[in-house]
Amino acid sequence: MFGLRQKLFFGFGGLLLILLAVSSLGVAVLQQHRVWLDTFLSENWSSVEYGKNMIDSLQSLNGVAQSVSGDNGQPTKADLAAARAAAEKPLKTFDDNCDAEDHNITLHPDEDEYASELTRRWSGYEINTHTGQATGKSTDDCYRDALTRLLDGRTSLGDRRAALASIGRLSPIVKSLSQKIIELNFQNMQPLNGRIKARSDSATQLIIRLAVVGVGLAVVFILLMSRAILRPLGTLTRSLEEIAAGNLDQVVQVKSHDELHKLAEAFNSMAAKLREFRRSDRAKLLRIQRTTQLAIDSLPDAIAVVNPSGIVELSNQTAQKLFMLYPDQSVLQLRDQRLGELYQQVSRDGKPSQPRGYESAIEVYDAGGQLRFFLPQAVPIMDAGQHLLGVTLVMGDVTNLRRLDEMKSGLLSVVSHELKTPLTSIRMASHLLLEERVGSLNGKQTELLMAARDDADRLQKIIEDLLDMGRLESGRVKLDLQSEPSERLVSDAVTPLETAFHDKGLDLEVEVPVETPPVLADPARIGHVFSNLLSNALKFTPPGGKVRISAEPLDRYVRFIVEDTGIGIEAEYLGRVFERFYRVPRENQPSGAGLGLAIAKEIVDAHGGTIAVESKPGVGSRFSFTLQRADEQTEGETGGAPSEVKYETSINPNHG
Repeated sequence: MFGLRQKLFFGFGGLLLILLAVSSLGVAVLQQHRVWLDTFLSENWSSVEYGKNMIDSLQSLNGVAQSVSGDNGQPTKADLAAARAAAEKPLKTFDDNCDAEDHNITLHPDEDEYASELTRRWSGYEINTHTGQATGKSTDDCYRDALTRLLDGRTSLGDRRAALASIGRLSPIVKSLSQKIIELNFQNMQPLNGRIKARSDSATQLIIRLAVVGVGLAVVFILLMSRAILRPLGTLTRSLEEIAAGNLDQVVQVKSHDELHKLAEAFNSMAAKLREFRRSDRAKLLRIQRTTQLAIDSLPDAIAVVNPSGIVELSNQTAQKLFMLYPDQSVLQLRDQRLGELYQQVSRDGKPSQPRGYESAIEVYDAGGQLRFFLPQAVPIMDAGQHLLGVTLVMGDVTNLRRLDEMKSGLLSVVSHELKTPLTSIRMASHLLLEERVGSLNGKQTELLMAARDDADRLQKIIEDLLDMGRLESGRVKLDLQSEPSERLVSDAVTPLETAFHDKGLDLEVEVPVETPPVLADPARIGHVFSNLLSNALKFTPPGGKVRISAEPLDRYVRFIVEDTGIGIEAEYLGRVFERFYRVPRENQPSGAGLGLAIAKEIVDAHGGTIAVESKPGVGSRFSFTLQRADEQTEGETGGAPSEVKYETSINPNHG
């Protein structure tokens, strides 16, 4: 009994033998044709090339002769020297090809006559047709001698014209003889071409007959092998398709006793093991699913797992009751589109999405009519190949935290408001005492009162910051948004601080290109942001350093940047610099309550922008924030073309 390997060997071995036979015959025929073609080229084509080269050289020599013809008088020595140089190469080419033709006479009876006549008309020598050697000069009336006289500087004007006339008479004869040699050899090729075509037709017919026999044998081999190989493979394929469709009870039936039979037995064994695994995995999956459902149901947060098509596969009770995230529900068809947009963003970017703050909270009323706040976040589920398997939506319940934060903010606002009145009285009393309106003071009393006044002023600044923070968080502050030129905002912020930068020895550079678009901003509030960032740069940059403020346009925003070469901030503290009351731990810490950057962030957020920081210790810090671009005004509304003046200032104490 033959196995699959033997069947394949016998089936395709015969086809290989046929292919080798046809190929060998084709190679033999092509080799014979190559010998015939070599003979053809050696006997005739060389003569064609010689004739063509002589005609080309003759045309070049005619042009040289015409250039020194003497029509405009006796040519100069320079003209003759140039003509002799130009004629040197075509003369040698004609001599070489004429000599080669004399030694390459084919069997055609007229070719030796044409070659001898051509040599005589060119150089004046007779040629022995048997040896190809010159027997002696028969005449001086030849093209080469006439050209030599024409190029000789001692030739008189009359002789020069006679030489030119000889050239004009001999040139057509020489050209005609060269052309006849070419035509003669082309005619000599025709019989050989016919023999080659006859041989080619005979070989083609032989190859076609052999190919027909080969195709017939191949068809026989294919029909024989289809029964032995293709039918068992078809049966095996249909059985495997049933198993792939989930019908693990399918048994593969193959009656042959070769390798396909062994393969069928292996698949039957695999199907039996898969049936056993399916029974055990179903029980395990059911346990995991129920355990997961009980776990997420016990959480106060709303949790849902969404597949790549946007269909909810798993969700807890909170997600179902408050957000309608029922299993088999599409997250893209919810009434609240924010969850659908969040899902699409995470699916597109493949990165987790974290809430920015309480402003991102979703407000939902529960069954008891109480208002609850949830912060949504989404985490992509990726496989080892970073392909999206789904998205986990988590809506964190921050109701109590938000209430505590509101209570804290309310308490701070109340306390700050209550402290403001007595603090104002203390500050007023300090100023009156320092002005000695109620009596004179000694030096020690003055020093103590000045320290008390400074502390009261600092406490007043902290209270004002706390009140501003409370107003911003409560939303009671209404921004007066208007279109403001970017350079004006920067100029208004820099002007009050120029003296302070100069006194400390800092180089302040402001670069706002004139093409920077205007922004939508509340000038007073944005001025507070600039003031805080510039004050920090002034505070933490040592003398001799540099502070740079600039602006750059984006697609829908304008980014403002404040950079310094100060002491910098460690990476571990960068994530907290915008928190309220947070101060980076440092030695000799400057005074402050840690509210400046927090207020700046609240103001920028209220404008619909973002604020960020980059810093390296010992190198410096880079604070940046964005503001929305204002709608561009037409030239008529602005009263003309924009100014070409670019606002720049540079304060360097080293340069006076």
